Amino acid sequence: MLEIERKFLFGKDLPVEIIEEAERHQLIIQWYLEHPDRRRIRLGVDESEISLLETVKSGSGLIREEEEKYLDPAKITEIAEQLKTSRAVIKSRHIFARMQVEGVIDWYLLPQIGYVFEVETSSPFVRLPDPWEYWMQPQEGFREVTEEPYYTARSLAVVVHDIEDIFPMSLPLISKKQIDKFEMLLKLIY
Repeated sequence: MLEIERKFLFGKDLPVEIIEEAERHQLIIQWYLEHPDRRRIRLGVDESEISLLETVKSGSGLIREEEEKYLDPAKITEIAEQLKTSRAVIKSRHIFARMQVEGVIDWYLLPQIGYVFEVETSSPFVRLPDPWEYWMQPQEGFREVTEEPYYTARSLAVVVHDIEDIFPMSLPLISKKQIDKFEMLLKLIY
């Protein structure tokens, strides 16, 4: 599937009212398996479900190809050792869908780089709006990093040694139940 995506750092405080408009709120860990394996394994926990998704991406920057396959979440115990030695990012994700464009606000918990905003589509015929238009925020808070290789999640990923103290006291619109479920799953690995 085609993925056309623009990515922006957001350097201001984010009003919780913006996040409240999202359709879904997830906790995510994405593991990046070691070269030459190009797979990414994503564990997502939202209020009602747990998902385990395997993705292979090719290309870089604005336009990439992406192949995705859902896995049985029980498989996590089978691949736990491989995941434990792989680099990862941990974040809360807030997903919006408007005008044939998906908007995503990620708050990176590991590494702690703050908010990353994305606007994406799979159609080459849809214009991607600027994030300040999409979320009605001041333009000066955004810095585009779409073409900067350092800001891919794979480049930002780190080896996770311990999951203690990763989560702040509260995460906007992420329930305690979600955090507890997420931590329980991570303890199968760490």
